[in-house]
Amino acid sequence: MPIQGGVLTQRSTVSNLVTTAYDKLVEFNLRSEPMFRKFASKRPSDVTNPGNTVVFQLHNDLDRVTTNLNEALDVDAVAIKNTAKVQVVVDEWGNVVQRTERAALETISQIDPAIADMLSYNIMDSLDYQVYKILTSKATGRSGTGTADETVVNGEDKTAATAASDLLRAADVRKAVAKLRGAKVQPQDGPFYVGMLHPDVSFDLRTEAVGSGSNVWQQPHTYTEAGVGSMWTGEIGVYEGVKFIESPRVEEYLGGTSRAVNNKALTSNVATLTTSANHGFKVGDVVTVAISDAVFDGTFTITAVTSNTFSYAKTNANVTSAAATGTAIIDTHKVVLLGKQALLEVVTYEPKTVIGPRIDALDRFRTVGWKFLGGWNIYRPEARYVIDVRSSI
Repeated sequence: MPIQGGVLTQRSTVSNLVTTAYDKLVEFNLRSEPMFRKFASKRPSDVTNPGNTVVFQLHNDLDRVTTNLNEALDVDAVAIKNTAKVQVVVDEWGNVVQRTERAALETISQIDPAIADMLSYNIMDSLDYQVYKILTSKATGRSGTGTADETVVNGEDKTAATAASDLLRAADVRKAVAKLRGAKVQPQDGPFYVGMLHPDVSFDLRTEAVGSGSNVWQQPHTYTEAGVGSMWTGEIGVYEGVKFIESPRVEEYLGGTSRAVNNKALTSNVATLTTSANHGFKVGDVVTVAISDAVFDGTFTITAVTSNTFSYAKTNANVTSAAATGTAIIDTHKVVLLGKQALLEVVTYEPKTVIGPRIDALDRFRTVGWKFLGGWNIYRPEARYVIDVRSSI
């Protein structure tokens, strides 16, 4: 006999409840994670049916007034300058895992919260990687079609320097802030710009900034002071007008430093290569050699250096010094400083969980995944400053 006033529970209803539960777990986990996306201060107001590419118009400033008004003459109107175009390509991203009935029944801990944790980390890690690539690489040019390496104008490459000066120092931060302010870039958070760096690079900066005077590092507990404001997740302190966020996802820049090789030699199981210019490598660096010679090619740890030579262990018969052609590449780090309107983001829909239907004969398997539709680009190149550096650890 049916229950009076009752409503049958459909499978779709249960599925919706499961999706909602996963959404809440994933959203809760994402709130506690530092994500580069949060610094996208330029977004479209409406992305209804945008197509694959969304084009933004960047308005240029009027020329400054240098002549005073004449009381007897009217003012001539000036034409508004043509806008520049910045485009964002919208892409779809996602991943999926399979949840089995047996795993749910036999696992020591509850599997659904664990899957939600895996998904939330995968969302953060995957999307942050895409944003980081945009922040540290060439961005779509103002024409909407070409590319331009804005870091040539608004950045610094220290990796070509000697080992003693290729680390991130207080002076580099001061220079970056000066360049941002000189370009009339508005700070990202109150009076502060935002800087993102790898923990290994943070170690070098904070090691220098432990003394007295102008290099004192301001610890996070000083954020109780008026005017400093709240902390971002992952933030380690305010320094030289920059709120720094430390994250392992500010990854080592693979192949960040490449040097041309013009000579090779091997003596007593030690290979020595000569570069055409000062390389800036140091003992302990991991180098990838590609000179079209199987004896020398590969990935090795550098054991000795001069200004334009480096050596590594290689068991082989001696090779007489000879000309060579190719490259030696090591990984470096990139420190990114941002002001307002540096990063442009287009989102058709935010990351959401997708619970797949159970379609196997015994109703044992269910897929759980996430998907996202959106994209990023650099909006104002002058609002981004990138410093290529090394780390001492």
